[in-house]
Amino acid sequence: MMDRPEACVRASSLHLMDRFPAALLELRDNGQIAHFNLAWVELMDRPGPERNLVDYVHHEDRSLWRQALHELRRRPETCFNQRLRFVHPSGELRWFDVSLRRGAQGFYLVAGDITAHKRREIALQASQRSSMSLLDSMPGLIYRGRNNRDWTMEFVSAGCLQLTGYPPERLVDNHEFTYNSLILAQDADYVWREVQYALSRQEPFELDYRIRCADQSIKHVWEKGVGIYADTREVLGIEGAIFERSPRR
Repeated sequence: MMDRPEACVRASSLHLMDRFPAALLELRDNGQIAHFNLAWVELMDRPGPERNLVDYVHHEDRSLWRQALHELRRRPETCFNQRLRFVHPSGELRWFDVSLRRGAQGFYLVAGDITAHKRREIALQASQRSSMSLLDSMPGLIYRGRNNRDWTMEFVSAGCLQLTGYPPERLVDNHEFTYNSLILAQDADYVWREVQYALSRQEPFELDYRIRCADQSIKHVWEKGVGIYADTREVLGIEGAIFERSPRR
């Protein structure tokens, strides 16, 4: 039985844990929750007696959690740092940055809640996927590139293949095979001159010229684009869209 001085020390330690804003837990050797602070209760509710932390871990992350316990038992001098998914008793999914260390009789865990950040990240990724899907569904070539004579591309939409016969990745950041190499030599100076004139006035540019495609056929194209500018009016790049010109034009 724990004597009174030791019990007071334990009570003082638990009270100190409650002052920390991050969730702190002390686990037994088998992963059961021995002690926890108020931050954990606020995040994941109060655990029942003999509750094992693995019960909170998302089922797809449980093998990673068990492997961490195994490795720390084998190599107690190491530390486990990982982003894990947890499931609140209500069923809500949450993300924690977890740091786990081996103790004398179990483990000590710090869990930082990053759920709000992760949800924003997922929403941004979904928005980007939606935007990419929209761009790739366009019948023409949507691009963002550098303002140089090669027209080096930083982004090219999937419509590049239909328009030119080349896959988009063939033109992106390629200094040997550039978009300028597709433009007929007779039209190259015209394209450069008109774009530079529009950029000097910070106006959109609109062009009609010819390109040679992968199958060596020649297409008449129509391009409309704008400059990307710094606050100093320096041209950082260009972006726009290129479409096959209708025979009626």
